[in-house]
Amino acid sequence: MSKRKRLHPVAIFLLSFSALKELIIPMVAAFIFGRGATPLDSSFTAYFISGGFLVLGLYGYLKWLTFTYEIDDQQLKIRQGIFIKKQRYIRKERIYSIDITAGVLQRLFHLVAVKVETAGGGNEPEVSLTAVTEQDADFLKNQLLISHSQEEVSEVDNEAIQIPLSPETEFKNDTVWKLSNQNLLLTALTSSGVGIVLMALIALLSQLEGWIPDEFLIDTFGYLFQSSIIFLIIPVMIIIILAWFVSIIGTVIKYGKFTINKKGDEIEITRGILEKRQLTLSLTRITAIRVVESILRQPFGLATVYVESAGGGSKDEQLSTVLFPIVRKKQLLEQLAEIVPEYAFEQPLEPLPKRARKRYIIRKLIPAALIAVPLIYFIPYGSVGATILLGLALLLGSLQYKNAGIGINSRFLWISFRTISKTLVIIPKRRIQAIEARQSFIQRFRSLFTVQASILTSISGKSFSSVDVGEEQKDAVLAWYSYKK
Repeated sequence: MSKRKRLHPVAIFLLSFSALKELIIPMVAAFIFGRGATPLDSSFTAYFISGGFLVLGLYGYLKWLTFTYEIDDQQLKIRQGIFIKKQRYIRKERIYSIDITAGVLQRLFHLVAVKVETAGGGNEPEVSLTAVTEQDADFLKNQLLISHSQEEVSEVDNEAIQIPLSPETEFKNDTVWKLSNQNLLLTALTSSGVGIVLMALIALLSQLEGWIPDEFLIDTFGYLFQSSIIFLIIPVMIIIILAWFVSIIGTVIKYGKFTINKKGDEIEITRGILEKRQLTLSLTRITAIRVVESILRQPFGLATVYVESAGGGSKDEQLSTVLFPIVRKKQLLEQLAEIVPEYAFEQPLEPLPKRARKRYIIRKLIPAALIAVPLIYFIPYGSVGATILLGLALLLGSLQYKNAGIGINSRFLWISFRTISKTLVIIPKRRIQAIEARQSFIQRFRSLFTVQASILTSISGKSFSSVDVGEEQKDAVLAWYSYKK
């Protein structure tokens, strides 16, 4: 139980800056259209900028002044609102994770931000305390999550059997997993973030088009198109290498100092060099484990492991939480046994029927052919690109069929599939919200089905599918999940 408290005064600046980010586009528009033909060095510019910062500062102060929080035995109470007063009560049992981050400014004042996540809370955290002391953050975490977890009961296969947690789950504060510098470098070198950075660079370069003289663009592209294919590949390779370099730096900053501490049934994941992030997650809230082998990591026997949970995911990780940024596949069971022992078992896959292979390949060849035809007619050396594209589509379709499969045991369902990366999802039976089997018009001719399992995550849920399973596989999964025996 605590007294009603306000955020640290540094929150005034953070709240003002947050408002500035949201209002930056309207403010720029107001400045441009409000200024009219007045020159930039006029008094209007000085008044506008000074007035804008004064209003934002006043908004941040009033928001800080009217925001208070307190904890009692059962819930977290939030009071906020400048013009409309709001009172929000969040019961402890609804809180699934607490995310503690420390940005550069917050670290200067030994402060952190606390985000309280609840199941189905959506993209944004249920509550965000932008600046509190580290001591207050630890108190909040202990009161809202850990003490609640100690009283929590276990659920067994959706039955209302309540079993107190064992005495062996008394909290320990040992670092049980750490990302070494060597593995951090390996994570950065094989990060798939290069694709995201590449798209950002292309978007940035497209915005520079208006600043480059048309004659320069025409001459440059005309020269490239008339040159050999080597001169076309060189600038592309330079952009890819630049994107890769930026991706390496971003990954090192993001996953540097990555450690996992296990305390009873809680895991505490800490990471980040510039912005330190600490996520406390209850093992009892994990709804699935996802093992992803990207095309850069699979040849080296490496994978990334994600945790799906009701709360705690982040937008840049598809609302999941990274458990191991990188791990060798042959050591995966050993690593899982240390952190999430329930998931440390072999997952033998039952492959899909051979008649499904043709469908996997055709699904990739059709869109590739639609792109290949205009490539051949309108782009120099388009036939080369079209041949490569069709070859890649054939290879991808074959790999997707080869890597697809499904398996069950008494307590778990696991599904393997490939988009570009190969993914294995392990789902406890008691965490499955629903299982659906469906058959399209075309699947009916070959007696194939799609089986889909849905789980609860940070927003409303996620679904994982195994496409083109056989009828016997479909019946086995439905019978496994059904109450009928």
